[in-house]
Amino acid sequence: MLLRSAFSDLNLFAVLVAGIVHIAGGLIWFQPKIFGNDWAKLTGKDLAPAFPWIPAGIFGHLIMALVLALIVKLSGAQTAFEGAIIGILTWVGFIVPLEIGELIWEKIPFKLFLIRIGNQLVGFIITGIILAVWQ
Repeated sequence: MLLRSAFSDLNLFAVLVAGIVHIAGGLIWFQPKIFGNDWAKLTGKDLAPAFPWIPAGIFGHLIMALVLALIVKLSGAQTAFEGAIIGILTWVGFIVPLEIGELIWEKIPFKLFLIRIGNQLVGFIITGIILAVWQ
């Protein structure tokens, strides 16, 4: 019942905006003069996107924003501070452990780990703020 109520009360426009802002933040984060050149050097890849996968990436960000909106709603967060805390908690609880797996199994460089989790930290905080404030 609580979950159904949370779904019915979601501001889907805020979810859409939050997902797009998270995408935009990543695009800024990985600009060559910010972390893009370091990322390319550490991965041995160029910064050109894999165009066939862009729709899947957009869809994934929108699903992430939708799930985060549910967590925000169920937690009762309504302020920017509370939204930021939810963003940090979900980052610590889900993103960081998954990325630690990349350190262990794919043996990625620690600097690459920091670049990746830093991008997600900023994205989750901003997304959490948008979703908490704009309900």
